[in-house]
Amino acid sequence: MTVHDPEAGSRPRRGLRLSRRRSDLVLAMLDTVVLIAVMSALVEAMTGAVSAALAVVLAVELSGNYRSLITLSALNDAPRLAGAAIFGSLVVEFASGGNDSIRELILMAACIFVALFSVRAVYYAVTRRLRRDPASRRRTVIVGGGVVAAELLDSIHRFPELGLEPVAVIDSDPMLGADDLSVPVLDRPLHEVVVELDVHTVIVAFRNRPDSSLVSPLRQCDQLDCEIFLVPRLFEFVHLNSDMDRIHTIPLIRVRRHINRTWYWKAKRVFDFSVAGAALVLISPLLALTALAVSLSDRGAPILFRQVRVGREGRLFTLYKFRSMRPVGAGVSDTDWHPEDRIGPVGRFLRTTSIDELPQLWNVVRGDMSLVGPRPERPHFAEEFARTVHSYGDRHRVTVGLTGWAAINGLRGDTSIGDRALYDNFYIQNWSVWLDIKILLLTVRAVIAGTGS
Repeated sequence: MTVHDPEAGSRPRRGLRLSRRRSDLVLAMLDTVVLIAVMSALVEAMTGAVSAALAVVLAVELSGNYRSLITLSALNDAPRLAGAAIFGSLVVEFASGGNDSIRELILMAACIFVALFSVRAVYYAVTRRLRRDPASRRRTVIVGGGVVAAELLDSIHRFPELGLEPVAVIDSDPMLGADDLSVPVLDRPLHEVVVELDVHTVIVAFRNRPDSSLVSPLRQCDQLDCEIFLVPRLFEFVHLNSDMDRIHTIPLIRVRRHINRTWYWKAKRVFDFSVAGAALVLISPLLALTALAVSLSDRGAPILFRQVRVGREGRLFTLYKFRSMRPVGAGVSDTDWHPEDRIGPVGRFLRTTSIDELPQLWNVVRGDMSLVGPRPERPHFAEEFARTVHSYGDRHRVTVGLTGWAAINGLRGDTSIGDRALYDNFYIQNWSVWLDIKILLLTVRAVIAGTGS
């Protein structure tokens, strides 16, 4: 649970390099300018032309056509560009009142498609030419030193327009041997290599060790500025789809890494602060009544229970709850896994209804916690679980939560820690705005039903 600084040890790059952004903003801007020019000839008002152009650009973005690609082909993009053109035409038609004929609608869609396709044909040609300059290529490492790694290296060297510059192979026991590979073979942690060699692209091929041993090392790269691709098993039998990339004839699966990479993940903090702050104000009468009940249940004992918990990247913070148990020394509460014998009637009610958790809304306002995320654990147990439970430490990649995917699936209290780690890491890997909303709705349902969250 050591805090890592992703910037430490990185060295400045020399020369031109194409954008490290996941989306190609230059292409998006070119599309916008050209589409405004095209739409201004098809619609009367300039505001309508700008709105229509932005609607088409949004459709292209939603279809994934602004991703930064290894293999560039305007023909590969054509089907999705056609869909975006039809969508844009329908938006313009709807906004203008639907007075155009089918023929005019088809003409508009055709003009939009030709504009998008032409921009890509020219832009991709220029980009491929620029990539032939070694200074503009993306530094690449391949994990696994077998036959597939050798094929990848050969294709990258034969096709410089892919824009990749291999700098190393990472493998402790390369199947082909270090002398049979055209770049240095390193036996070092992936995270260190990515930082120190300023790597932009990581390609995971095949190696002698089990694939499961790569899960945590790859997760350590979540906050680093690099793209991760996987060569699928039985790749000769895998059908290449629109969400994949390729190097010559080898398909690549782009690893989805939404955490820390999208604006709506950054907006999650604003949402947490706003909702938690408003909730504290709205439920203040309930908080006051609960505080009174806790105080009367054991006069002289503190109303709030404070305990150190482990947060994001192993940072410690003080968690607040309404006291639901008889007070004991801090050393006992920090290491006692079965405290049920210390819970009184009031405390049992608070726990059943999850009212005891409400003061954690203040932790959310402070930024210690999020509304949704892995539940925080005590340092004593977090250290123990990190040693004994596979991938437990990986759940500290994000801010801990008031509720979470594991919690709403019944994994709270005296339940399997291994299952909790699986559920928490599933949440991180598959995070979306809707998943957070779903968890919050299921939490409300669980609280109303009295089953906890």
